[in-house]
Amino acid sequence: MLYWEKHDYDKNRHSWYAVTFGHDLLGDLVLTRTWGSLGLRRRRHRKQPVGSVDELRAWLQIIGEEREAHGYAVVAVG
Repeated sequence: MLYWEKHDYDKNRHSWYAVTFGHDLLGDLVLTRTWGSLGLRRRRHRKQPVGSVDELRAWLQIIGEEREAHGYAVVAVG
């Protein structure tokens, strides 16, 4: 799992974004993105199939760059 947070104290906005990956019931590799606002129960998620470990690594690199570009910082890797 990778977990990012973004804090905008001027606007009182605090967001989080998490990425997990694993196998589904059919054994296919799946990447799951989940995001929301800190302190709120409402969240969104999106699942996408991944063809290989190399493709998974590429997606993790892309997602990490996107999160950094939007002001997020990595909080946890697990």
